[in-house]
Amino acid sequence: MVSTGTHSDGIPVVAYRVARASGEVLAARQDDLDFYAASTVKLAVLAAAARALDAGAARIDETLLATRTFTSQVPGAGEYTIEPDDVDTGLPPDGTPMPLADVVDRMVTVSSNEATNMVAERVGLAAVNQVLADAGAARSTFGRKYSDLAAEQAGASHRTTAADLCRLMSAVVTGRLASPERTAWMCELLGRQTDRQLTAGLPAGVPFGSKSGWVDGIRHDVAFVGEPGPDALVVAVCTRGYDEPAAEETLRALGALAVALA
Repeated sequence: MVSTGTHSDGIPVVAYRVARASGEVLAARQDDLDFYAASTVKLAVLAAAARALDAGAARIDETLLATRTFTSQVPGAGEYTIEPDDVDTGLPPDGTPMPLADVVDRMVTVSSNEATNMVAERVGLAAVNQVLADAGAARSTFGRKYSDLAAEQAGASHRTTAADLCRLMSAVVTGRLASPERTAWMCELLGRQTDRQLTAGLPAGVPFGSKSGWVDGIRHDVAFVGEPGPDALVVAVCTRGYDEPAAEETLRALGALAVALA
């Protein structure tokens, strides 16, 4: 079944890249095709937070206040709340103090949009886009906070390609974006993401980490398999135009094939 939405015209498309974290490309298909990134670019927000911690500009135990309300980046657009379908029901009530570590955890493990916005406000959108640039993800952007519909209507978006997602994950697992301590922290968080697609069929005990993303008509995932480092397998798959069951079947099949061929 095909699926349309704000970011999908209903024409089924699959793009992927399979590579070593060192940069060797093992297989690819339309990997420079542009997609709405959905939550996959939260990986860059994670790396920006790691860099802030490395620089001493943030502390892992510092307190942020839980919130579902944010101010649009469009002048005069005012405040907005997270769209009902995307609300993180596990987030504590607004105003509840949360350690930065817990906010980042929710951003990665359950892909909380509220937590992502909190972290993005803390580190700044420029820092997130600097991560993308430093990773070589030149066609990717983190253009706005989540649910900022005024900014979206003004043209601010999250964009990526399968190739860029591979480059970003490779930069994370090889330690090119943060210190060894913070690289290990990022990889541990990615290993606890609850929405496993590409890594769903991995045998127990195989190291992995991933960051998926989805909206109507869009379903992506990017993962590393094996010990973090240059020899790790990195896989990124982007789909558009499929309904959720078909997209997930595609992601899981390509993930299993990539691991088997590697």
